[in-house]
Amino acid sequence: MLKNARDGITPDKAGSVGPIKQIDALKQKGFPLAYVGDVVGTGSSRKSATNSVLWFMGDDIPFVPNKRAGGLVLGSKIAPIFFNTMEDAGALPVEVDVSSLNMGDVIDVYPRKGEVRRHDNNELLATFELKTDVLLDEVRAGGRIPLIIGRGLTSKARESLGLPPSDVFRTVKAVAASNKGYTLAQKMVGRACGVTGVRPGEYCEPKMTSVGSQDTTGPMTRDELKDLACLGFSADLVMQSFCHTSAYPKPVDVQTHHTLPGLHYEPRRCVSSPRRRNYPLMAKPYAITGYRRYRW
Repeated sequence: MLKNARDGITPDKAGSVGPIKQIDALKQKGFPLAYVGDVVGTGSSRKSATNSVLWFMGDDIPFVPNKRAGGLVLGSKIAPIFFNTMEDAGALPVEVDVSSLNMGDVIDVYPRKGEVRRHDNNELLATFELKTDVLLDEVRAGGRIPLIIGRGLTSKARESLGLPPSDVFRTVKAVAASNKGYTLAQKMVGRACGVTGVRPGEYCEPKMTSVGSQDTTGPMTRDELKDLACLGFSADLVMQSFCHTSAYPKPVDVQTHHTLPGLHYEPRRCVSSPRRRNYPLMAKPYAITGYRRYRW
């Protein structure tokens, strides 16, 4: 992380080792660290980036080794996929003008007030508004996914007991009413949520009927399932492809193929190729090798 030198950043070894000593020196001030940037999370490896940030700036999870959660990310612009991944990890991502912040500054952040102030003199440096108040519940729950699961279990339990819906959880503010139509994408998501369509900024939990993962994300998918104590998928269609590594696997790829849990590659449903042959979307290692020749 941050292996290349830039304004305020001095890597331990340019190009290979990030500013570990600099981070350790900042920790000596006795305050939690926040990751600050003008544009944050523009790469595609959002999970790896999130893990790197939290490893140095997150909090230990009791009784869970080698993983961390929490943390604070401030950015003038945060890429949506990185924003969502930080939510899943229990961090608090905030889009705010960071032009007044510099490396090593000690600041106080007030999420409910939407203020960033200098610690020593209380100078107001920036103001912001959380994308949704539910972010606060996500941080308390340790992530967006645990919150969704906990909220769902609570709802089902109370319904079974004949109790009214719980008022413990924060609710998303309703978006402004509109008589405009929906785009095709809004209709597709809306159909999965049981409504006509969804508006920008509207919260919804669509019913997932398919799950897909490629081999390069297989180990991360496995770890996330383990964290959730997941034994299987409720979706009708589950796909774990080996499209990157099945043809010429390296030793580490072979190990991955044979250590993914069974639910990743037990055949469930097949699709027909142009040559009218059926290939399992979930297959034993090396079974899915025809992706170069066939369109699925």
